[in-house]
Amino acid sequence: MRRAERPITQLPAPLIWGFGVILFCQLLFHYSSQQRLEASYQALENPLQASIYRGISMGSDQLLGYLLAIRLQLHDNQMGRHFSYSRIDYHQLVDWLQQITQIDPASEYPMLLATRVYSNTPDPERLKLILKFVERSFDQDPQLHWRRLSEASLLAKHRLGDLKLALRLAEKLALQPASVVMPGWARDIRFLLLADMNEFESAIAIVQALLQSGAISDPDEKRFLEAKLLDFRQKLIETQQSGKN
Repeated sequence: MRRAERPITQLPAPLIWGFGVILFCQLLFHYSSQQRLEASYQALENPLQASIYRGISMGSDQLLGYLLAIRLQLHDNQMGRHFSYSRIDYHQLVDWLQQITQIDPASEYPMLLATRVYSNTPDPERLKLILKFVERSFDQDPQLHWRRLSEASLLAKHRLGDLKLALRLAEKLALQPASVVMPGWARDIRFLLLADMNEFESAIAIVQALLQSGAISDPDEKRFLEAKLLDFRQKLIETQQSGKN
């Protein structure tokens, strides 16, 4: 037969007081430990110029660039604890990413950190700094960085809610010459965003131009564009009809 548990009010008073003192001491110790950790956080320092790092590398620019990127990535892990990205000065962060990119221009790693790691910030202004860095890097080497610019366009749409910025970045992808090799979906982001902005006439014109240009050789992509063309035409009709009512 199970014994009934004694209510806490029936415990001896010294035991209850002792329990309270122990609990208070634990909370105080946890708080003081937390404060010491916060105080021990080492802020990100300013990077040196890329030319200085290249001189230090003695010809091993690729290796040094990679090591600096790893060091930057691990900066938020200190004393066995992960610190929030909110502690990082994003102006300094972008400067680091820029210098590392200049050390090894053929590396995608700094751009990958920008779009996949440091874009995870709730601060719109910090995210805008990241997107500007991605756009600048794309302008310098579109072939290497088209993937990251497509991600930047989607970040502008979904994280910032800025369709105009997302469209401007997508247009940069769409207007690249044929010498910049990228899949059709990267160039297609532009007309999809136009549809999101209810600019169906512009989206229809772009899709029609693509289909009539003869540049679309992939049957799957052609079917995708034809389906989108029908969808946009239907939505345009519905929009026009709702405007009359």
